[in-house]
Amino acid sequence: MGVTARMKVLVTGATGVIGMAVQENLTRNGYEVVGLRSTDCDLRNQADTVALLEHIKPDYVIHLAARVHGLMGNLRSQGSMYFDNVQINTNLVEAARLSGVKKIVAMGSVAMYSDTVSLPMRETDIWNGPPHGSEFGYASAKRAMLAQLESYRDQYELEYALALSTNLFGPNDRFDEKNGHVLPSLISKTYRGKTEGTGLVVWGSGLATRDFLYSLDAAEALRTLLESGSGTYNMASGSHVSIRETVDALVKISGFTGDIEWDRSKPDGQVERSYDISRLTDLGWSPKVKFEDALHKTYDWYAAHSEDARR
Repeated sequence: MGVTARMKVLVTGATGVIGMAVQENLTRNGYEVVGLRSTDCDLRNQADTVALLEHIKPDYVIHLAARVHGLMGNLRSQGSMYFDNVQINTNLVEAARLSGVKKIVAMGSVAMYSDTVSLPMRETDIWNGPPHGSEFGYASAKRAMLAQLESYRDQYELEYALALSTNLFGPNDRFDEKNGHVLPSLISKTYRGKTEGTGLVVWGSGLATRDFLYSLDAAEALRTLLESGSGTYNMASGSHVSIRETVDALVKISGFTGDIEWDRSKPDGQVERSYDISRLTDLGWSPKVKFEDALHKTYDWYAAHSEDARR
């Protein structure tokens, strides 16, 4: 597709960990970028969403906005996670159609997969079996967005690419220890344990494995999908690490010397996840930053911004 006449790209969820990285990436590559924050428009309101996109008139949309939590937050808020995300996604996609957007790149989630599918998970398995119960509401809302995008492509010729995103992390993340995602939560806990001289309590057994992707690599992947992707893609690193190994790496990076307690009364979530990323790498993308280096960069960023980081 390429950049012509500084094509205008609307990025929703602009203040999040991936939103900040995407805006920087697109601007550096010659796009005119309009970042949309939650304070600019409540995407749960259809009329406001339609009016906003009619005013901005973007050529393309990278839709990252969502109500998100980690494992515990999802477990505690299944209904509201479903309802809010269905509203956000439905309104945004319809407003994009009405305003003449050429293509949407939307943020899905690997939580959309059932834990009954074989590993590595492949895009053709996305509708096979229900999502894992721990993330059922959130994942079902994301599946509904995929159904809408497929339907709109068929009826209205609205092009789309959907990224089934693994666990993202990086600077500007939300470091919520109670309801947040596992990696930023662990970074915050480790930093607090280091600076306050306290122990570190980690949920679960530590045996669960996850695929973590650095935000700068994810931003490059999303630009790749904007320029040459069509359909659904796993967006992941293609490798996995256990939570225990992640904690060990954080201990080394931070210099934490306190006690570590594994709270087995808390859930592990899905025990194992791995993804086939060949559809995305076939477009020419591959992750560039090693996990340990990205973890170090993110920990250092948080240490420098611990007072004003989002939680």
